[in-house]
Amino acid sequence: MECISISHKTAGAGLRQRFAFSGQEAEAFVKGLMEREEIGQAVLLSTCNRTELYVQGRPGVFGLLEELLAARAGLDAESIRETARRYEGKGAVRHLFSVTCGIDSMVVGEDEILGQVRDAYGRSVACGAAGYEVHAIFQAALACAKRIKTETGLSRSSVSVATLAAAEVFHLRPGAKTVLLIGSSGKIGGTILKNLLSREEIRVVATTRTHRGLYQDGSGRVKNVDYRDRYDWLEEADAVISATASPHYTITAGRAQKAMKAGKERLFVDVSVPPDIDGKIGRLPGCRLLSIDDFNRLADQNNERKRQAAADAAQIVEEEAETLFKALALHGAADRIAGWKERYEGRPFEKLLYRLRDELDSGSFEALLRALG
Repeated sequence: MECISISHKTAGAGLRQRFAFSGQEAEAFVKGLMEREEIGQAVLLSTCNRTELYVQGRPGVFGLLEELLAARAGLDAESIRETARRYEGKGAVRHLFSVTCGIDSMVVGEDEILGQVRDAYGRSVACGAAGYEVHAIFQAALACAKRIKTETGLSRSSVSVATLAAAEVFHLRPGAKTVLLIGSSGKIGGTILKNLLSREEIRVVATTRTHRGLYQDGSGRVKNVDYRDRYDWLEEADAVISATASPHYTITAGRAQKAMKAGKERLFVDVSVPPDIDGKIGRLPGCRLLSIDDFNRLADQNNERKRQAAADAAQIVEEEAETLFKALALHGAADRIAGWKERYEGRPFEKLLYRLRDELDSGSFEALLRALG
């Protein structure tokens, strides 16, 4: 397996947004990959902090992946070579395991990535882009992440971009606060909404495009409004959070300035890639804007607290990866087992043992002897 990765570790939000895919775009891209004779299996993972392609195909397919991603982003392939990280073979598998369990996340231990990897894998299955290797590797990665969640403190007191966004609202002046939440029906938006409602002093105005997006919890603290009326609620809002997959701004500076009166301080939080909120809003009087990259500092504080848990998780990743590598090796040799039995039938065991001694390095040969008991 080979993987090409563009993430928060190598690219800022402005560049990452050029590689962002919606669910439908990701599905179409994977289907396009499967039309290439060089590629036999593929999974595309696209989140606010990373875009990664995992493929099983002909060796040395990195060049093709770079060209396809470059064309998608409207850039030259050289730009991707300077930004992307490349993983192959066991390195690609270990990287996927680390991503899935949250070790590689901007906020170490965040929960959303597990579901995002599961969705990306499921999309490839639906597209007919998953064969034995993808099934085995991604199922093992998901199982590894669940084990880490159970056996380590990596996800305890979980902190994610969603919880950090809600925490910024909690830090505003004491007393009742109104939050305009755009994108409440999405996964991240839904998490933000639940976090906001954990504080009784917060009232949420949630925008929705359809009746299916209506939020009902019986608290009376959520008001559902039509997305088209979002600017009508800016004046009342103390904070505005946008968490959509829209390719366009949900809030522009020009319209926001007309909708708001001067003198009131407001917090704008944009957790989307591409950005939802016009960056010029941060320069309007009384307005403070936090974007996805601004959460790096907060994430660093969380990551420091979870350093030991991350080390424990890394050890589990190595154990689970080794188990998978053995299973893949055995699967790859399945069609040769019958031939081996026929070749070595009736031969002295000692002769086979001496041959293995000559072929294996000392560590592997010692491990074999231990396994034999």
